[in-house]
Amino acid sequence: MRRVFWDVLVNCNEYRMFRTQLPVDVSLGLDERLKTYPFPDKWELLSLELWEGEKGKKREEKRKPVADFMATGLLMDAISPRARILLEPLITTQVEFLPVETPVGPYYGLHVKYVDCLDVDHAEVVRFKSSGRIMEVIKYAFYWERLEDIHIFRLPELGLSRLFVSDEFKRVVEENGLTGLLFYPVPLADETG
Repeated sequence: MRRVFWDVLVNCNEYRMFRTQLPVDVSLGLDERLKTYPFPDKWELLSLELWEGEKGKKREEKRKPVADFMATGLLMDAISPRARILLEPLITTQVEFLPVETPVGPYYGLHVKYVDCLDVDHAEVVRFKSSGRIMEVIKYAFYWERLEDIHIFRLPELGLSRLFVSDEFKRVVEENGLTGLLFYPVPLADETG
């Protein structure tokens, strides 16, 4: 039986964002390590700042509220302690919670596991001409058995560009008033043909 999954994005238009001041070479090294699950090294506590906004828009940026889910400027989003407590029972085997220090208190970077579940033969995809790798998925088809008991995941074919969550994850977020996420239905291909 098909489950419902959502493509999820952090809402940076209505809520504040974190940023980090890592040197480019350190940031790139961290980005590469974040592509590996579990995190390959000992995690070192990162300090994040609130983003102040573009020139001429700083006042507008500072009026935005802080959310339970926030972008970090890294290849992972951050989650508040409250959101972690509510979601951890559902996603504990699918994420690592990496502690980060912020001006608004502790948060956790979400290091999300990849699940190899895209049924490429039945999905509608656009490929790069030069390499044949998948550039974009127009309509998704999944190996549903690989998504049993999965509530948050990334697809290896799309790297860190997309994050997917289950209907159960979305329900916990909405029922508890957790802020900062936008949910979009995952368009599904006809898997019968």
